[in-house]
Amino acid sequence: MHPFPKLIKQLDQSADQLQRARLRTMQAIAAGLLLVAALLFVLAHTQRASHPAWGYLEAFAEAAMVGAIADWFAVVALFRHPLGIPIWHTAIIPNSKDQIGRSLGAFVENHFITEQGVAERIAQADPAQLLGNWLRQPDHAKQLGQSSAGVLRQLLGMLDHEQMRRLVQEKATSYLGELNLSSVAADSLDALIADGKPDDMLDFLLDKCAAYLEDESHHDTIGDFALGAFKIDNALLRRALKAYQPRMIASLLDYTVAIGIDRQHPMREKIAGWIADSALHLKADEHWQATVRHYQLQALASDKVQTMLGELWDTASARLLADLNSEQPALAATIARLAENTGKVLADDAKARDWLNGAIVKGSSSLVRRYRGEVGDFIEAQLARWTREQMSDRIELAIGRDLQFIRINGTVVGGLAGLLIYTITQLL
Repeated sequence: MHPFPKLIKQLDQSADQLQRARLRTMQAIAAGLLLVAALLFVLAHTQRASHPAWGYLEAFAEAAMVGAIADWFAVVALFRHPLGIPIWHTAIIPNSKDQIGRSLGAFVENHFITEQGVAERIAQADPAQLLGNWLRQPDHAKQLGQSSAGVLRQLLGMLDHEQMRRLVQEKATSYLGELNLSSVAADSLDALIADGKPDDMLDFLLDKCAAYLEDESHHDTIGDFALGAFKIDNALLRRALKAYQPRMIASLLDYTVAIGIDRQHPMREKIAGWIADSALHLKADEHWQATVRHYQLQALASDKVQTMLGELWDTASARLLADLNSEQPALAATIARLAENTGKVLADDAKARDWLNGAIVKGSSSLVRRYRGEVGDFIEAQLARWTREQMSDRIELAIGRDLQFIRINGTVVGGLAGLLIYTITQLL
């Protein structure tokens, strides 16, 4: 058993024992007063003939006994049958156990768990201020960061990583599949055009093309590409084209360099037009959009992309776990800084406190509206688990000691009333 529940149980038992001892003490005092009244009555009755004063004492003692016995009956009748005799309207609490449970649940529900009551209590407590004062302490913020890191480390150890891997892969695929890639590409092209970036991109591509054409190791590849593009099968023509291959590549290189040098080259204007037209087509041309969509879904369905998406969780969890297992986790420090800054904001900014308190009040009101009916049912169900004897015993322990004062008061007040009546009788 966990030590805390065991300790709580021991404390409850100790409190019950103390309450029982105090109850028995008060019961003994009340019974003792009844016994004293009985002894006084016997003494006064036997000595009554010797002096008129004994009559007054006899009347006091007799009425005191009556009051003590009547109040004893009234107190005992709340919890059990007096002397075990099932007299009508006795053992009131055990016989009314279910009604008491319903009434107590309804009373708590209607008079304690109310939206206004909870809101007023939250306003008085000012939880935002308390939270801010606590979080702004560096030690508290550090403790929160370390605790959060520890909890997260345990959660990572408890997770089914294969299930998480599939979940992340499915969610990423779904998100990327819903992404309107045509719109994103069109917006990107518009932004590039607005910032004058197409020229920079063209310069970059021209430099790369020139470098590729200058590299002689690529010349055979370029020649083979040209032969394939023109679909030349005649051996004579193939040899002729091969012979002109250096001049063709040199011409391409010159043309590429010329475009790069001349900022007003006609090809630059054509390329800029192609880019602008592409942006328009991506926005409005359904055929273009369908084509982009087709290739987008085709790419997502490829084994390579699916494997990459499946590795997202492994990569993220491995990096996070490596950080959490380090001596000074960066995540813990980040949470601590965030907590301390939040505490400073809440402690210094009244508007932030009002907002948070308002959010707590709104959330608590929603909870009250949703669950207040269950509070009464919960109390009634808990009391229904007790037997009639258990409920009677618990209530008697809680208020029985104070009820013994009724017996004591009944003894004293009854005796004084009897003495008053006897005195008036004698005077008349």
